[in-house]
Amino acid sequence: MTERRRAFRGAAVGALTGALAVAAHATADGGVDSTSLTLVALVSVGLGLTASTVGTRRDGRIPIVGWLAAGQVIAHLVLVLATGHAHPVGAPMLAAHAAAVVVGAVLVASAERLAAVVGSVLRAVRFVPLVPAPAGSPPLTGHLSAVVPVPLLPALSRRGPPSA
Repeated sequence: MTERRRAFRGAAVGALTGALAVAAHATADGGVDSTSLTLVALVSVGLGLTASTVGTRRDGRIPIVGWLAAGQVIAHLVLVLATGHAHPVGAPMLAAHAAAVVVGAVLVASAERLAAVVGSVLRAVRFVPLVPAPAGSPPLTGHLSAVVPVPLLPALSRRGPPSA
């Protein structure tokens, strides 16, 4: 797996962990406040960085499911501890977090495949083979190094605020 794909996977895992954990927790009547949202954001960033650096060489949904499942467990614990109300994990809460893992894994794996396809298309389109001009064609005329005036450049100022 390339570095770009690992970075993308880490960013996607981190973002989906936070968003889906809060959504699943709130859907199953769990409490959410600003402190818990901040802590979940920190967990999401940490998990995303870990997923992008530690990452696995395997592609597909299996590694993503592992990262997202770990993220849901950690985020659930953070949400429970931050809101101060411990509750047993019931069927609705477990189902909501499990659905979040499955949906997240499908989204990340699909986005990885789509990014790979789009990247290969862009690389193919960007490649332009150099074909020499026919021997009987006239040379190109014109100046390629002509200066083109940009009307907004005088509006940009480098002057800072007045000193006190």
